[in-house]
Amino acid sequence: MISVIIAAYNAEKFLPQAIESILAQTFIKFELIIVNDGSRDRTKEIIESYMVNYPH
Repeated sequence: MISVIIAAYNAEKFLPQAIESILAQTFIKFELIIVNDGSRDRTKEIIESYMVNYPH
């Protein structure tokens, strides 16, 4: 298993594309860790929507 870590700060513009890119990989044994560094845009909501659609 590998860990993929994304650091995000006000990343609503690019975060969905970054997450989709990771999810589209053929290697399936990974965990995706997104660190929200106090964003003031919709970063938190985007992360939460993926958590609902892709529970651990």
